[in-house]
Amino acid sequence: MKLENVQHLLPEMAQLIADLIGLPKALKLIESWGGTTFPISKNKRRDGQIRYEALAEVVGVDAANVMTRHFGGEVLSIPRCAVAMREVRDRMIRAEFDQETREHPAVYAVNQLARRYQMTERNVWMVLKKADQVSETRQEVLF
Repeated sequence: MKLENVQHLLPEMAQLIADLIGLPKALKLIESWGGTTFPISKNKRRDGQIRYEALAEVVGVDAANVMTRHFGGEVLSIPRCAVAMREVRDRMIRAEFDQETREHPAVYAVNQLARRYQMTERNVWMVLKKADQVSETRQEVLF
């Protein structure tokens, strides 16, 4: 289960970054620095070159160049994407529950999932009751 499946839940800034450098590299950036601010340098002075190198280490030189051209001189707030990450986790729990209950009772499966995901059994049951969050198309909105 990957964030590509829940891209519609990503904040605008995360979607913009993904449009610029691609979703896989955007996810690396979010995993590394999500929830922080990062000054995107213009890569002209030594301090800026150090920040550029740190960015290039995470997303690669080509993506760092794209981000420098687009955001150079700005302080970028890198989102945590908590809603999308939670949805990925919940989908994984539901899929693993389906797999686990082929061989074991539901109570056993929930106990194992609670331990694996470090959450209470009650919260696992709540996750199991929820449906996947899907994006609505214009046709669905009409009905």
